[in-house]
Amino acid sequence: MSQTRPCQNLLYGGAYSVAEVARYTNLNASRVRSWFRGRSDGLGKGPLIQRDHPGNSSVFIASFLDMIDVLVAGQFRAQGVKMSSVRAAYALLREHLDTQHPFCHNSLYTDGKRIFLYAAGELADATLHEVVSRQQFFTHVRDSLTRVVYSDQTSLACKWNISDGVMIDPGICSGKPVVRETGVSTYVLANQYRANNRDAAFVADLFRTTETDVLNAVDFEHRFGGRRAA
Repeated sequence: MSQTRPCQNLLYGGAYSVAEVARYTNLNASRVRSWFRGRSDGLGKGPLIQRDHPGNSSVFIASFLDMIDVLVAGQFRAQGVKMSSVRAAYALLREHLDTQHPFCHNSLYTDGKRIFLYAAGELADATLHEVVSRQQFFTHVRDSLTRVVYSDQTSLACKWNISDGVMIDPGICSGKPVVRETGVSTYVLANQYRANNRDAAFVADLFRTTETDVLNAVDFEHRFGGRRAA
């Protein structure tokens, strides 16, 4: 399976648990859960992000775009933006950019500073304006967004090059991480690597991929994987 297919954003593409979203975005699972569900202690507000996949409380599914929203929100929080400001900016930009997923919009990558200064002005949020004005802030945010690929048709995120040689594409393998060149599951490659005496050449031949792809998959699963390979 080649990565040369056109970049398309599939409606509600991908299906991820709270644990997966937390691992892939390097955030605490309880924080991610609160952004999707609101706080259960009565002290906080409702969800920050309205999930694409509706469902009852026993079955939690987040879409690919939900996850990218979390990724970007996490970057803003890491750089000192208050949660109240993130929440207010998210709501405002939903209207301004006319999308349910404002943090997935390519405007954040191409013109993020202007977009957020606009939001700070509209919200009369001096703290948000101060944080966004710092050059270091958008250096960090852009570093995160550099790995995101945006659709020419929708202007929304459609792929995420999450790690060296590894991507998440909601149109491939149900949105699970795969090696970019062949679309083979990183979990499968890492599992087979361990099951075959860590022989990367053998596994590469078995799946018609490269040793580099196999080792990238192993490294990814070591850092981000939640399922224990054999």
